[in-house]
Amino acid sequence: MAQRGLQGQILHTRQQATAQDEYNYASQRDWRVILSLAPGANYLYRAQDPGIMLPLVDTDGVVFPYTPQVQVQYTANYDTSDITHSNYKIFQYKNSYVDSVTITGDFTAQDTYEANYMLAVIHFFRTITKMFYGQDSNPVNGTPPPLCYIFGLGEYQFNKHPIAITGFTYNLPNDVDYIRADVGSSAVLSRGAQSSSFRFQSTSNPSNIRLGSSDVSPGGFKPPPVWEGTREGNSVGSIQPTYVPTKMQIQISAVPIISRLDIASRFSLKDYATGQLMLGSRNGKGGGIW
Repeated sequence: MAQRGLQGQILHTRQQATAQDEYNYASQRDWRVILSLAPGANYLYRAQDPGIMLPLVDTDGVVFPYTPQVQVQYTANYDTSDITHSNYKIFQYKNSYVDSVTITGDFTAQDTYEANYMLAVIHFFRTITKMFYGQDSNPVNGTPPPLCYIFGLGEYQFNKHPIAITGFTYNLPNDVDYIRADVGSSAVLSRGAQSSSFRFQSTSNPSNIRLGSSDVSPGGFKPPPVWEGTREGNSVGSIQPTYVPTKMQIQISAVPIISRLDIASRFSLKDYATGQLMLGSRNGKGGGIW
């Protein structure tokens, strides 16, 4: 009885700790790294028909599920003057700028919902490196690639800082499993549509297919393979399935955007030094100043 009572106390303590963690999480702002479209944008995942970017609607952009490596380069540029018969050069200040931003992060997919999200992330960055062109009318063709805003890691790290994506690299490894993204079905809408039947090229009734007479012809000759989504009567997933790795890494290169209006009307080194200009979510439409 004593041991049972002790185990009961341990279980109660764990439940209290879990409840406290849930409360703390709900009361604090999400500080994961997020890349979102500009406020008021009505294209890509905010379009009336976002297509395969639909999973990004709920998160309002790309959420990095694991803390990414973010590299930001700040530069002060000096010109040099060579003085004859001198042991030293003379350095004259020229300008300062934020040179580049590089984000490297991991994504994983353990079920259909996460596979759909990973596919949406890939296609989002494929798209955001392109301009509006050809048949586009809203925004009009010729409009540059969309602007992004980066949030994450707290108020004084990335707080609605505008960036333009200049490069996107993703790796499809050959040493991990691949999982099916159920594009075009109700599974992209919510986690409630998940099913283990979507995993790792499985089928809706594997035992019947494996043991049924349709897989082996008389005389022991196996018929040609039937790929997923093409078997008659197979209701699993879409007709044209897409597969994504269970783990992959992406790398994004970007340049910080600071408008001329922000430079002329908002910037002050004294204000910047206090950190106030970093708080883009509190500074109106301009966003955070790098």
